[in-house]
Amino acid sequence: MSAMRRISFLSLLALSAALAGCGSSPPVRFYTLQPAPQAAPANVPRVDYQIELAPVTVPQQADQPQIMLREGQNNGALTPLYSDRWSASLGNEIGSALTDTLTRTLGALNVQTLSPAKDIPVWRIQVDVQRFDMVEGGPARLDATWRVRPINVKNGRALICGSVVQVPADQINVVGSLVHAQQQAVVLLADTIASAIQSGGARATPASGQVQLLGCAQ
Repeated sequence: MSAMRRISFLSLLALSAALAGCGSSPPVRFYTLQPAPQAAPANVPRVDYQIELAPVTVPQQADQPQIMLREGQNNGALTPLYSDRWSASLGNEIGSALTDTLTRTLGALNVQTLSPAKDIPVWRIQVDVQRFDMVEGGPARLDATWRVRPINVKNGRALICGSVVQVPADQINVVGSLVHAQQQAVVLLADTIASAIQSGGARATPASGQVQLLGCAQ
């Protein structure tokens, strides 16, 4: 075999190997919990307080780059979906989605990364996620303990609550439908938290029948 033919043959082998490697690695899909941008409701007035959402804590087994799929409601096995990943850390995804809904629902500015002006009323929000389950075939489940605490707010009281949110998912597109269900679960959690702030910390009202309050305490 001539040198030129040998080079061409080796180049063809290298190209074939590269194509085979590409064919064996499916493309990675990235998902976010932030809903699509929406216009602020026209009937929500601006308020005189601001909100400050602390970094959201999540269980380590769910806090992975890959989406973790639970195999059946009564099965503890978790399967990492290496081709389906979050676009950011799970705590950041939940926090960004909560902030998006809270600011739109309340009409308040978020000052998480800024220092509010002195004496400005602020509601500080902490969310500790205990369960973040995406069960094959549904539902998506979000368990969290959360707290709202007033700073410089007249007649405001601190309130801590536990809640469970479960949203059914369409089984046709397992991953996409579960992500959408968790998006809805985060929105429902945010609206329930917003109700506590709107009541001045007196009470929390479940945003829908898919939200179960486990109890609240001052």
